[in-house]
Amino acid sequence: MISNARRNPPAPFAASLALALALVLSGCSSTFDVLPEKMGGLPASAPERPAEPKAFPNVYEVRPTRQAAPLNDDEQKKLESELATLREQQKELANPPPPPPPAKKAAAPGKKAPTKTATPAKKKQSDPVVPEQKGPVASPKLIN
Repeated sequence: MISNARRNPPAPFAASLALALALVLSGCSSTFDVLPEKMGGLPASAPERPAEPKAFPNVYEVRPTRQAAPLNDDEQKKLESELATLREQQKELANPPPPPPPAKKAAAPGKKAPTKTATPAKKKQSDPVVPEQKGPVASPKLIN
């Protein structure tokens, strides 16, 4: 029997060629630092590679104990009060109080200072006045 199916003999050859090319290029990967910067190499200002790589930390090593003991209640309260006073001092330095108003001249002994009459201040309404609704409120009709 004769088959009409086409065979593609170059496919395995192309795959092996691509694999060989990848292996050759991976062997040259350590030479990129020698290439000029325009061709993908490291710039001249790049730091030098260390002579010996850093050692990995030992995962199973026991951590050292702390040298400093935690604060007791009295030390904690003292520290909090010091921080609060420092915070207030910083606020005062950042926002100094306004200067006092200039002193007024004293009135002459024969003259009386004018008295201010108290006028009633008008109240400002912060909330708008909404009229009360009389009777039942109908729900809005939906329009399709």
